[in-house]
Amino acid sequence: MRSKDGRYVIIFNGEIYNHSEVRAQLEAAGRAFVSRSDTEVILQAFDEWGSAAVERFVGMFAMAVWDEKRQALELVRDRIGVKPLYFGWHDGTLCFASELKALREFRHWHPAINRQAMGEFLQYGYISEDRTIYEGVHKLLPGHRLKLRRGDEPRIERYWSILDVRGEPLNGTDQEIEERLEELLISAAKYRMVSDVPVGVYLSGGVDSSLVSAILAKHHDQPIRTFTIGFREDSHDESRWARLIAEHCGTVHQDYILEAPEALEIAKGWGSLFDEPFGDSSGIPTLLVSRLARQEVKVVLSADGGDELFSGYNVYAVVLQRLERLRRMPASLRSTIAALSPLASGMGMLGHTAADRHRRLANLKEMLNEPTVGRLLEFDRTYWTPQQINQLVGGYESPRELADVFPGNDVDKMSHWDFRHYLPEDILTKVDRMTMAASLEGREPLLDHRLAELAFQLPIHLKRGPLGPKHILKSILYRYVPRNLVDRRKQGFSIPLDLWLQNELRGLVMDHLSESRIKAAGLLDWKIAGRLRDDFYSGARQLKTPLWFMLAFEMWREAWL
Repeated sequence: MRSKDGRYVIIFNGEIYNHSEVRAQLEAAGRAFVSRSDTEVILQAFDEWGSAAVERFVGMFAMAVWDEKRQALELVRDRIGVKPLYFGWHDGTLCFASELKALREFRHWHPAINRQAMGEFLQYGYISEDRTIYEGVHKLLPGHRLKLRRGDEPRIERYWSILDVRGEPLNGTDQEIEERLEELLISAAKYRMVSDVPVGVYLSGGVDSSLVSAILAKHHDQPIRTFTIGFREDSHDESRWARLIAEHCGTVHQDYILEAPEALEIAKGWGSLFDEPFGDSSGIPTLLVSRLARQEVKVVLSADGGDELFSGYNVYAVVLQRLERLRRMPASLRSTIAALSPLASGMGMLGHTAADRHRRLANLKEMLNEPTVGRLLEFDRTYWTPQQINQLVGGYESPRELADVFPGNDVDKMSHWDFRHYLPEDILTKVDRMTMAASLEGREPLLDHRLAELAFQLPIHLKRGPLGPKHILKSILYRYVPRNLVDRRKQGFSIPLDLWLQNELRGLVMDHLSESRIKAAGLLDWKIAGRLRDDFYSGARQLKTPLWFMLAFEMWREAWL
C-alpha cells in the first residue's frame, strides 16, 4: 500500500490489533483516512511518528516500509516473533521475504549449507537466533528493526526486549496483581477476536487453552468455536478433557482423531512444509487441527506462550531437583565421572540402554564438575550431543549461550532461555507454518507483549505456588472452570512418535536414511547415522527423537537441495 502523498510504501504481513485506538490518536492529530485498514494506520503512524510508531502497536507483524523522500527502507518484526522475516545482503543489494523459498528467486542465490545451523538443528530440532540453514541469509530477530539508506550498509537495532522490563517492581497485593493479569487476558483475547471473518480457538484441554476458551465464552457476544485433535493412544490423548471443557463453557466444539496413516501422508511432505529443517513432530497434528478448523473459520486463536511466561514446563521442576542434588554432593565426588555415572543413571539423568548412556555421558563430566541450571537445561534439551554432531557433520560447536547468562533466579533463567529460543523458533514457527499451510490465520493471545511484560515481573510464588506451575493462571482459570476438569498432570502436545516410527513411518525411514542416499548426499557420516538408525530398531526407543531429526533433515534436503 502507498500513502496518500506517495512518500511511504509498505509491504505488511500480520495484524495490528489496536489499530482503531492508534487511528483515533492520528485523527486527533488532524489526519484523515480513506480506508478501515490497519495497513493504512501503519503508514500514517510512520508519517506522524517515524520509527517510534511501532512502539504503539499491539500485534503480530513483519513489515517493510520504504520512505521515498529519505530513500530509506525499514524492516520491522514483531516483539515476540510470531511472524517470520528473512533477509540477505549481497554486493550492495538487500533481499527480504517472509519465506526463505522466496529468496531463491534472488539472482545472487547460492544455497550453501550453514554447517553450524545444520548441527544446531540436530542438537535441538530447530534453528535459533538470526541463523538460517543457508550461509549469508538471516532472520530478523523478534523486537528488532533493520534500517537501510541508499548507499549505506544495513543497520540492525533492537526496539523491544523482555529484559528491558524485567525486574521492575510490581505494585499491589497478590490479589490485585491477579486481577490486573485477568484484565490483560480479557483485553488480549478480545483484541484477537476482532475480525471480518469467523474466528475459532484450539482447545487441548490444558490450562492455557482452557483459559482462553473460557474467557472468550464469557466475554465475547458470539458463540465460540473450539477444535481439538485426539489420538487412539491414551497416553497422548486429551480430547475427552477438551470436550468436557467445551461443554462447560458452551462452545461449539469439534474434535478429530488422528490416525497413523494420516500422519504418514503428512510426514511424506514434511520437507516441503518448512523452508528449513524443522523437527517438532507435533506439527503433524497441528496441521490436521488447522485443516479441521479451516472448514469452519478463517482465523484461529492458539494458547501458546503460557509455559514460557508462567513457568509451566515439567522440565523446570526436574532440573531444579537435579541441581539441588548435585550441589549437595562434595566437589571431589562430582569430579570423578566414573564414580558418578551409575549414580547419575539412577537419578534418571541418563537413559536405560547402553546406546543412550553413551550418547549422553560425553557431556556429563563437564556438567558435574560445575553444575548450573543452564548446563542441566541444555542436557535435557539436547538430543544429539555436540560431540556426536561433530562426528556426524564435522566442525560443530553449539552456537547458543546457556541459560546461566540471563538474569534472575533459576526459574527465570530457564524461562528466559525458552522465551529467547524455543518459543519463537519452535512453537511459533510450527503454528505459523501449519496454519498458513491450511490457509488459516493463527493468533496468539497469551503472547500479547503487555502480558509478557507483566509475566516476567511476577514474583516466583505467583508462577510456582501452592497450585503448582502456572499458579496465577490456574487461580484465574478456577473462576471460570471447575478444578476437577483441569487438575491433572501436564501432558503436552505430542504424537506417539516411537510407535509410528516402528510401524507406519518405518518405510519412510528406511527409504530416506538408506546407506546409498546418505552417502550420495555427502552431508551426514553414514557410520554414525546408520548406527543410530539400527540401534533404534534394535530396541533403543530413547533414540526416537534424534532419528526423527535425521529423517526430517533428509526430507528437507531432498525437497530443497
